[in-house]
Amino acid sequence: MSVSIHNVPHSSVEWKTSDFGMLRIGVSGNNRLFRKFSCSCSAKTRNDASLPSIDQLSDARIIYSVASSMGHNQESHPESHFRVPAIVDALQQMQLTSKFRGSEVIQLENFEPASVDDIASVHARAYVSGLEKAMDQASEKGLIFIDSSGPTYATATTYRESIVAAGAGLALVDSVVAASKRSRDPPAGFALIRPPGHHAVPQGPMGFCVFGNVAIAARYAQRAHGLKRVFIIDFDVHHGNGTNDAFYDDPDIFFLSTHQDGSYPGTGKFDEVGSGAGEGTTLNLPLPGGSGDTTMRRVFDEVIVPCAQRFKPDIILVSAG
Repeated sequence: MSVSIHNVPHSSVEWKTSDFGMLRIGVSGNNRLFRKFSCSCSAKTRNDASLPSIDQLSDARIIYSVASSMGHNQESHPESHFRVPAIVDALQQMQLTSKFRGSEVIQLENFEPASVDDIASVHARAYVSGLEKAMDQASEKGLIFIDSSGPTYATATTYRESIVAAGAGLALVDSVVAASKRSRDPPAGFALIRPPGHHAVPQGPMGFCVFGNVAIAARYAQRAHGLKRVFIIDFDVHHGNGTNDAFYDDPDIFFLSTHQDGSYPGTGKFDEVGSGAGEGTTLNLPLPGGSGDTTMRRVFDEVIVPCAQRFKPDIILVSAG
């Protein structure tokens, strides 16, 4: 699962496909359809020394981070550990890295892993500590299953690699926010990371997912940067049930999912719209199997863009299955 992050200063929304072949959310500065960006940091941010300079960040068009988690692997598993290296190789072949694009493209390196507090902003602490302790058992057995329904596994490196993957998203939030202080058209951020996250529920893992990477990034944006209103778009054949559940009663985080109707895990119906104070800030769009580019374009133009304009987010996160 990948996470695309774009900060919204004061802009109209422009939906594009980026050079990376994945969805990008761009902004244009013509109309003030979103509230003006402001940063009132209410919590300690991460180590800024690990980030590129503000001049480098401001000059970039794409900032990306990579966490391949090669040790988190089960032979012949559909969520292959070769997924991220294959994407990185494709970017090189398409000449879309800094080697070919210079200052337009920045890869973040040496970023900090997410902390336990970062992870626990979404997941139960008992789950986080339990997974860390289970690494001894995984080391002895080589591989264990951590989801009672069976498919989600862990190896001896899963805990460490999962907090590194979540940290890749947080580093991108920091980078895009930093760039937005200098530029009215800040870069987009993209995290090429695994294990995936959007099925992981607050209480534990699910559907090959360990920690909810985009959900953790959303809470971090609120806590560390004072970005109160967060708009999350999840596009995948499967419903992002874990992210859905994490914010189901939260009026400040709008979760929107497009997915194939009837697919795993069977959630994400039209009538699942949030509860309590969060009623109306969850929108699930189950689509018929085989819905193509024309359908998706209409959904973005006629549903997602108007929803974002009405919600007036401070930051937009995209969970790209």
